Amino acid sequence: MTPTRTYLSRTYDDGRYDWARRRTVRRRAVVAEIVLVAALVAATLVASTTSGWSTAYFVVLAVGLFAFVPLHSVLNLGIRGVYDRADSSLDEHQQRLRERSFLAMARPATLLHLLAWAGAVAVVATTEHVMPALYVGFLLWFAAGLLPYWHLAWTAPEEPADPDL
Repeated sequence: MTPTRTYLSRTYDDGRYDWARRRTVRRRAVVAEIVLVAALVAATLVASTTSGWSTAYFVVLAVGLFAFVPLHSVLNLGIRGVYDRADSSLDEHQQRLRERSFLAMARPATLLHLLAWAGAVAVVATTEHVMPALYVGFLLWFAAGLLPYWHLAWTAPEEPADPDL
């Protein structure tokens, strides 16, 4: 089966982004995203123990979420956007890699979803601040959705220098 050449597939397969497909770049992007999400969760927990909402917390949250966009773009370029493209635009190898990572992260993602719910409930129960509780839940739920991306970026083999190989 020949993959359909869509705008997204042409973008992700473009040679201009070969630098993002190197294992070291992908792994650095994964570590940076994990650190960013963990920092946002930590900032939210700190905010929930004080007033629940402050200008400083808003700035940290806004900067963190804005920083996520280019960071995730690099990660997505590194894995050729296999989670964002239609099945018809992926070759068999890309589909296998995507499925392998998705299945490998199914249980950890389920646990993280449960932790998101439990964390939000715990924040409300201990601090009575609803907004930080919602953000804790959202950030942990968001991290659960990122697990397959991180797994694929971390475990994907180095691509050959010659695309014809």
